[in-house]
Amino acid sequence: MKKSFLRGIIRTIAFLGWTLLLVPPYLLIFCLGRHVRRPMVQLWHRGVCALIGMKVTCYGKPSQNKRVLLAGNHVSYLDIPIIASCLDVTFVAKAEVADWPLFGFLAQIAQTAFIERKPSKARKQKVKLKQRILSGERLMIFPEGTSSPGNKVLPYKSALFEMVMENDLRETCLVQPVTLAFCRTRHHQPLNNTERDYFAWYGDMTLAPHLWDVFCLGGVEVDVIFHAPALAADFKDRKALAQWAQNRTSNGLSNLVTPPPECPEVSLEHKEIAFT
Repeated sequence: MKKSFLRGIIRTIAFLGWTLLLVPPYLLIFCLGRHVRRPMVQLWHRGVCALIGMKVTCYGKPSQNKRVLLAGNHVSYLDIPIIASCLDVTFVAKAEVADWPLFGFLAQIAQTAFIERKPSKARKQKVKLKQRILSGERLMIFPEGTSSPGNKVLPYKSALFEMVMENDLRETCLVQPVTLAFCRTRHHQPLNNTERDYFAWYGDMTLAPHLWDVFCLGGVEVDVIFHAPALAADFKDRKALAQWAQNRTSNGLSNLVTPPPECPEVSLEHKEIAFT
């Protein structure tokens, strides 16, 4: 994959311009409520995907249940605009993200749910997350607890699944596994592991140089599977639920890394296929 300095400059200017265009009116209508402002959030994310050159193809359908917890694999900070371009969702992120330059501010005004990995704050944070689900927000968690190279799913930590196993949610809240994969170049050629690293962000990679490289590259095709959801009450405990979600996500990733020939491409639409 070739990098273009000129492309990087143009995309950087376009990204900043797009952000400056939408953020001020978004802040002006913020007080009007979530249902008024959220379409603008999704519009921003779709614009970011377009200007970076990410073509997003969705399979399956996001659950329309009033109470949903989505759980998926985590490859990069790019996962956020990719998933948010497909549906209205609230992300759960580590507290450090709030301090990132620019992106921390954008995450805060998008009402991201920030959590600290401290046992002393676990109970209070769980209550706040539960309230968001009870109020009708779709929450998206990344149970691996970190990002990965994107060629396999890391073991899911079960802590964040605990909130939907309690009595006021377990009988009404659905859990929907999600699989995300950086699959092909914009010329429809499968990515190898080296090329996938241009988009995956993990380990000790630094944000700014990585994002600059993404802006300079020609683009990528990303596939997202929304697997069939299950009721939290169907599982005996949070560990069984986490393992089930991990298995679904992992099976989906295996299919996407070597996609079956019958899978059609539907850009930013949702196509029912036999992934479970």
